[in-house]
Amino acid sequence: MAKTTAKKTTETKVKRAKPTTVFAPMNFQDHTITQKRNGRFTVVTKSGSPVNGSAKETLLLSAKVLKGSFKTKTEAVVETPAT
Repeated sequence: MAKTTAKKTTETKVKRAKPTTVFAPMNFQDHTITQKRNGRFTVVTKSGSPVNGSAKETLLLSAKVLKGSFKTKTEAVVETPAT
């Protein structure tokens, strides 16, 4: 019997450079906005504690770092009229 062997393909994954945007940290009276290497933003208070959630969204929108509107959990719930 003849052996059948399948050829192995050696594909190497190409590492693509992440898009880098030049973003200087923005210092305010009570917080600082910086950008991580993956493109997301972080907001830290002067005492060093991170700001998360809706407070972070409002700070980023007021600093004009982000554009647009975000749906919060309360807006996502839509009441339908009872029949």
